Amino acid sequence: MFARKAKTAPVGMRLSEFLKAPPAQPKPIYVLAGSDPYLLHEGRRAVRASVFGDTDPGAGLEELDGPEADLARVLDTLRTPPLLAPRRLVFVRDADVFVQRAREALEKYLDAPAPDAALCLEVAKWNPGTDLGKRVARLGLCVQCETTQPHRIPAWLTQQARKRHGKELPFAAAQMLVEHLGPDMGALVSALEMLDLYTGQARAIDTSDIDALIARGHHERVWAMADAVAERRLARALELLDAFWAEGMAAPQIVGLLRVQLRQLVRASAFGRRMGLDAAMAKAGVPRGAFARVRRALEAFSADHLAAAYQALVDADLAAKTSAHERLAMETLVHRLCNPEAARLAADMGDALE
Repeated sequence: MFARKAKTAPVGMRLSEFLKAPPAQPKPIYVLAGSDPYLLHEGRRAVRASVFGDTDPGAGLEELDGPEADLARVLDTLRTPPLLAPRRLVFVRDADVFVQRAREALEKYLDAPAPDAALCLEVAKWNPGTDLGKRVARLGLCVQCETTQPHRIPAWLTQQARKRHGKELPFAAAQMLVEHLGPDMGALVSALEMLDLYTGQARAIDTSDIDALIARGHHERVWAMADAVAERRLARALELLDAFWAEGMAAPQIVGLLRVQLRQLVRASAFGRRMGLDAAMAKAGVPRGAFARVRRALEAFSADHLAAAYQALVDADLAAKTSAHERLAMETLVHRLCNPEAARLAADMGDALE
């Protein structure tokens, strides 16, 4: 006789289920299990909403990086009554190693968890069959933040295009997007934002738009432009600008695509002041495949450079829309991006002469 195969304990509910039907009352512990940065980000938002509702978390929210997280600090924070906040919520990101070394203490804490606090652990892998896993299943909630049904992604993309951007995305176009970018949810959401800017006032995003922007490598060229700007390679940046013009892109489209990338850099830089860079990039919506490039760019960009670059984009967008000389506006933009100090000096001199 064949031995009956043991059933594997379920890891937890899917993120989509959690988003549709969050618990009526906050839980003392949440586990976000998975490795997709976008889905983890959405899971964090859902946990915050579950714990704080519509109120401002204020000082009640604390976020820690797992490899450096101190167990005593985590437990003391959870047990300290919240001040100027309705509850406490402690996030421990990248918590796999933290869970391994703190497992017994966490099990003991869950025997009598603080009534007005919640702990959220973000892990790549979760075993619901351990004593800690059983306590979480009984007292809290484990949420899968991984793409377990990739065949559903195209339909999800059509919904996101309509919900986020008010545009129709035919199923065939959504399939084409997944074929080019894979199941990386962050990359897909970022591509949708680019496609929205690229298509302008059009009511739909079709396969020809995806062919032009994604298949022909425009999105890759935008990242190459960010690399050139970060490295102050003016000639290379102008060469990439020529490639955009050769493909027939208009100035507002170019500015819009650059703005998506720059906004991610600004957000990642800001988040990186209070958490690890990988966690900051994930929270900023950077696709996993772009982590290395964004890391290099952030090492090259100072905070002042990022601020000057964003202002340059705003000025270029206005100039392109109000002037007949789009090409000049774009070339001026590239010069300002690659040499922000000279642009700032020129602006200061202009202010002094007025």
